[in-house]
Amino acid sequence: MKKEQLVEMGFCMKPHGIKGGFTFNLTNVEDSVLNKKTKITLFPKDKKSSLDPNGETFTIKSIAFGNKVISYLEEITDRNGVEDIIPFEIFIDRDLFPEVEEDEFYLSDLVGLNVLVDGTEDVYGKVSDFYDNTAQIVLVVKGQGKQVQELPFIEEFFPEVNIEEGYLTMVIPSFIEEKK
Repeated sequence: MKKEQLVEMGFCMKPHGIKGGFTFNLTNVEDSVLNKKTKITLFPKDKKSSLDPNGETFTIKSIAFGNKVISYLEEITDRNGVEDIIPFEIFIDRDLFPEVEEDEFYLSDLVGLNVLVDGTEDVYGKVSDFYDNTAQIVLVVKGQGKQVQELPFIEEFFPEVNIEEGYLTMVIPSFIEEKK
């Protein structure tokens, strides 16, 4: 499966202990869909990792959520195996996510959507990414040119989200208008 068809869950830069454990850094620890027997696809974060650049699939043997997220994979049995494949990014198939209620969506579903200028049909750009800055979720919007805007994902900036039709609307803040 191609990386573009998967959802990024986080990354791993460090081993845990000597028995083949990993310290996962996940984007969403509270509502993680990762659990025992979940198939994950790992992609190398840099050339230090021995993982195939096209990704390799592993199965979670166990995972514990606490101060750190510690996981063991069925295919890795010792620290040498861990050190061989880190650092890496963690992805899963979107189909593993639970169904959402009507009028709900996953943030990952926003990536790739067109961003329309509120009140018009003009396409400003696309949502390229999102992140949590601990105060709020921030959407990264790539404009038609090379401009990139990072705005809090709040109703004042993004009043409408329409997943079915593939767009959301954005109120362009005055500081963006002034740059034009």
